[in-house]
Order: sequence, then structure tokens, then C-alpha cells
Amino acid sequence: MAATVRLAETSSTFIPGWRLEVNGEVMPPRTIWRVSSPFGEVEPVVVCHTDGTPNFDRPSYAEAPHVNVVPWGVDNAGVVKIGVIRQPRPHADDPVPGNGNGNEVVVGQTPMGFLERFTGESLEVAAVRETGEETGARTVLNIVQPNYPFHNPNPTFVRTWADLYFVQVDLDRIEVLRPDRHEPIYSAEYITATDLLKRIRDGTDEEGAVYRGCTSLSIWMIFFATFPEFFIA
Repeated sequence: MAATVRLAETSSTFIPGWRLEVNGEVMPPRTIWRVSSPFGEVEPVVVCHTDGTPNFDRPSYAEAPHVNVVPWGVDNAGVVKIGVIRQPRPHADDPVPGNGNGNEVVVGQTPMGFLERFTGESLEVAAVRETGEETGARTVLNIVQPNYPFHNPNPTFVRTWADLYFVQVDLDRIEVLRPDRHEPIYSAEYITATDLLKRIRDGTDEEGAVYRGCTSLSIWMIFFATFPEFFIA
């Protein structure tokens, strides 16, 4: 079975294919590097052959503890509605040329976020907080996790996992999002499963938000697999 090791452990025998460039200057081939922040870190790791010899290297990304949430509720007519937000993701290139958005792609997605540092916040509390901050929900009625409550957006280079929560809210107690948030969220709404599936099928919604973020798509699939009775509502 293939294994991964930190580049430092093979630096004397392996010349990495990924090189570090700092201020326009390429660092020496065997430079051992790591880029870190309170929210995560990136460092190269080596994938080895079954005999333990190096095969290839690739940057490995680790995120600080965080949660991914599907907020949902039942309206007065008994219809299940799912909370979605529209958020700009400037790191993503726009795959559709000439649509006027420049480098800013707005994505339709689930709420997600990091635990607040230095507060001792639990994952469940973080899920409730993110639901309120990002969708305006003021009252939580129930919170559950799927059988396997972990999520990895791309295990080919991400080594850490998010925790998944399904948060049921009172749809009669949804407030308008505050404009002074520390991160931009253009809008939030609770929509039927039918409307959500249409947006996923079409790839965009009426506001031009793109429904192709792999994290949200797979989390919605887990949600519907957990609650198949909500699939069409």
C-alpha cells in the first residue's frame, strides 16, 4: 500500500517536483517548507511506492477544525425547506468567459465555517452559530449528524476533515442578514428540495449563483440520503 511521508523525512534522497518561489526567487530543490495560518497549513508530502521509496510529491492542505451545515426547517404548510446562501468565491476562476463577473464567482452553497478560536467553542455550538450567522436563523429546534459525520472535499490533497451537522430551525424566526459580517454573504434563503434540485440540475440560479461547489453538492447528497423523505418536497 502506498504511504505518504513529510518531505523532511526524504529530503536527503528525493528532489521534489513542487518548488517554492518566494518574492520571485525559486528556492533550492530540497527546501523544506510549510505555509501556515490560524486557519490551516500547506506543506509538501511524498507518496511512496510499496517498498517505501519515494514516488512523487504533492502539497498537502490541512484546515483548522470546522463544520459544514445543512440548515433546514418545515414551513406552516408542512413543506421542508433547506437553507442556502450565495457567497462570492474569488479564488475560483470563472469557467464562463464574458459573463461580466470578472474574477468573482458567486456560489450557491451550504453554511460552513471554522470554530472560533480561543473560546473553547464545541463543534455543535459552531454549527448552530454558523447557521444563525449565515442564514439568519434565530431558533434551533434540533441538531443531528449523519452516521459517518465527517467530510473531505478532496482527499487527493486535503488531509483534514470537516464535521457535518444537520440543523433544524424555526422558519418563523429568520432574520435578515447583517451587513457588517466579517465575510461577504450576498443573500440567504430557505427553499424547497424541488427548487434546490432544479438549481443543481441547471448549474445556476436566477441570481447567477453557481451550484457546482463539490463540498455543498456532496453534503446535500448526504442530507437527502439521511432523510430520503425530504428528497422531493
